[in-house]
Amino acid sequence: MIRPTLFLLVFMCAATWVQAADAPTFKGKVDAVTVYRGQALVTRLVEVPPPGGLREIIITDLPDRVVPGSIYAESSNGTEVRSILYRERPVAQDVRAEVRKIDEQIKAINEQIQAVQRNIQVVSEQKTYLSKLETFVAPTATVEMTKGVLNAETVKAISLFLFEQHKAVAAEELKNGKDQRDLQEQLTLLQRQRDEVSRGSARTVREAVVFASVAGQGGNIRLRYLVEQATWDPSYNIRADAAKKQINVEYNASIQQMSGEDWTDVTMTLSTASPSLLAKAPVLEPLTVALAATPGGAPVVSSLGATYLEARRNYKQQKAVEEQNRARNFNLDSSTSAQFQAGQQQKVLDLNVRFSARDEDNVLNKLADELQVMELVSKDVKGKDDDAMARASEGISVDYQLAGRLSLPSRTDRQLLQIASLPMKGQFNKVAVPVLTNYVYEEASIANESKMVLLAGPVLSYVAGQFVGHNQIPTVAIGENFTVGFGIDSSLRVSRELLDKSENVQGGNRVLNFSYRLSIENFSGTPAAVRLMDRLPTGKDTEVRVTPGTMTQELSKDPTYVQQQRKKGILRWDIEVPAQATGPKAMTLDFQYKVEYDRQMSIAGLPLKK
Repeated sequence: MIRPTLFLLVFMCAATWVQAADAPTFKGKVDAVTVYRGQALVTRLVEVPPPGGLREIIITDLPDRVVPGSIYAESSNGTEVRSILYRERPVAQDVRAEVRKIDEQIKAINEQIQAVQRNIQVVSEQKTYLSKLETFVAPTATVEMTKGVLNAETVKAISLFLFEQHKAVAAEELKNGKDQRDLQEQLTLLQRQRDEVSRGSARTVREAVVFASVAGQGGNIRLRYLVEQATWDPSYNIRADAAKKQINVEYNASIQQMSGEDWTDVTMTLSTASPSLLAKAPVLEPLTVALAATPGGAPVVSSLGATYLEARRNYKQQKAVEEQNRARNFNLDSSTSAQFQAGQQQKVLDLNVRFSARDEDNVLNKLADELQVMELVSKDVKGKDDDAMARASEGISVDYQLAGRLSLPSRTDRQLLQIASLPMKGQFNKVAVPVLTNYVYEEASIANESKMVLLAGPVLSYVAGQFVGHNQIPTVAIGENFTVGFGIDSSLRVSRELLDKSENVQGGNRVLNFSYRLSIENFSGTPAAVRLMDRLPTGKDTEVRVTPGTMTQELSKDPTYVQQQRKKGILRWDIEVPAQATGPKAMTLDFQYKVEYDRQMSIAGLPLKK
């Protein structure tokens, strides 16, 4: 939340304040930045020199993406901020030197184009001359041939000369055409650059005009403001050593900074909180209901959805959007300026909070009204299908203070900064899921023993410095375990085979019996511990009954597996595959299960046999 510690106010009426002729102008220095998801809070430090007294201080060159309603100031060393105004004004720039430089380049290109055009004209004259020479030589040779005085060597020499000249002319035409196109493209680019520079002769300057009581020795002013086009996302590099005993988690931030100003040598904080310009809670309005007849007892349908669960899900999504709009769209309007200048500061703030947030408050009340009406009229208001999703989407609010002072220029591309490098403990496993893939993967269960919450994000995995693949991790709390993959173990291969299927009828039920074989080959010279996974189908309620059969290996007794996965039909065996177990020596595991259901019904994917 953004709250000024001293009185602050921003007026959006730039034309109402007349700058004193001697008001000093400062740029200050960006000292600290907090990057949120979509915005950033910038703190600019301005040192105000003597003399003291009541003064106007202009803090200029605010970035293009500044949020005017977020600007406020704090002071120290006996300096007191009385008021602050945001304004935009056009200023002229002397771009004559840049324009002259481009004009010289344009002139040079035009001279080259003229030279190429002259070459084209000369080549055209050469073609005309060669054509005339051909029309002279051919008839003359014909006449000499009829008279028996034809000199064959002379005709051959002239013919070869004509062919060579035509070839040279064609090559020159091709070169001239290419040169002309290239020069024309350069000319077009220079003319566009000249237009842009000329337009830049007048630019808009964004300024904060601070009226303050400055101490005799001067003082400091901290100007704070939000900027748009700034965001960050977490990413990770997780590295394991060759022996797979040490794991290091590199927690990185991928930052996009296009605010229009460079952040040079600043302290930087990354936050998942939402900056808010409004400190007052929304006003709750009364809910009035009345009776109404619905045709045929039809259920009430709101704009949020036809059912209560659908309405509740949509309500949470729309409420989050409106809360964000309410937090960000707070602005002071010009109607408050006269009251402030008359000294009614607190009254102005109260009026502004009430009227600026009124629209968003009305929308929030309307959404809540519709949901509560659905609760009153719906027969079934139970259900938790969207609660887990809602909690996951809400996320958590954490801040990361980056070490040292950093620089981050305003650029279109994303920039990577490291938040922390965290050594962690992990337990490596080889995981085989033959129902999904024939490959066996390396995974590590890692305990987050750091003092940081790890936000959900992409992961790049490395083993002994070699990149092995991509991952994705969820948000990991302090002390929580998470799983990261480290690629395929090429020394292992797994397969799954349906050995037998039988079908019979017992009473009113149809009974299906299945028998499977899982095979694992180990091509390496050392035994391998493998976590082998498969599954049983699970029936809805009691419509389908699934009964496990015999298994040649005992299921895992791992407490976490037994508690979380076993009841969902997931099968897991923790086995050790001998070295060089390939071909006929491959390790095998057989298991069976039985499925029973009403003979008059069918299972999706298993059509009823008649």
